[in-house]
Amino acid sequence: MTTEQVLLKERRGAVICVTLNRPHAMNSLNSELRAQLTTFWREFRDDKELRVAIITGAGGRAFSSGRDFKETAIVDAEGGKLDYDATGEFGYPDAVQLGKPVIAAIDGHCLASGLRVAVACDIRIATEQSRFGNPQVTRGRGTRMPLDLAGAGLPRAVVMDMVLTGEPLSAQQALQWGLISRIVPKADLMATAWAIAEKIAGNSPAVVSGIKRAVEAGVLDLPVNEARRLYGLVTGGMMTNTQDAIEGARSFAQKRKAEFN
Repeated sequence: MTTEQVLLKERRGAVICVTLNRPHAMNSLNSELRAQLTTFWREFRDDKELRVAIITGAGGRAFSSGRDFKETAIVDAEGGKLDYDATGEFGYPDAVQLGKPVIAAIDGHCLASGLRVAVACDIRIATEQSRFGNPQVTRGRGTRMPLDLAGAGLPRAVVMDMVLTGEPLSAQQALQWGLISRIVPKADLMATAWAIAEKIAGNSPAVVSGIKRAVEAGVLDLPVNEARRLYGLVTGGMMTNTQDAIEGARSFAQKRKAEFN
């Protein structure tokens, strides 16, 4: 049993930040870290006071380099199987329907299953030094990353280049192709992530969660007419005259900031 504190948490009001804390191993995802992430996403989902999560990596060299290959090699040599490979609980944010947004704050290498964690987030911001790749082909491991990258909106040619060569994208290339939404100075990364999260947390919970639920239901992957039909069914009444909508109109008329519960 490890005594390593592999997942750090910081909570500020309705926002929580979790930090992958294995900097000596490029924040690679070992069994303990994956298990703690799996538990965390469920706790985040169930905590009614939390509205937004941030995930980042410690050390400044990597968000996460992906699978812990040293751990994998040991288990392979013993003829065993890692717990997460057996259970399918890999610690990804989209493994459960959260109904709440997640922001990835990326600094350094974001590779393989580390990239898979980031792709499962709703907003991704990164430093200029960051690199995004899926080098599984260089290690002989199968990958579903073509599906994940295409789902994130990357063009097919870019996806195929990444997954067949194993070569990473620079931060500028990631921004160009829409994998990230902002490049920020290294010194400003976390302040920017917190500012985005707190901005979202101050917006209408009904609308934020409605949008997130719609995305989780896959509306962005459907033909537009089918998506329109599904949208109202999965957004939890967001399109009706909710208390948030009433407060929004009232606050506008009174020339004040809306106060949502």
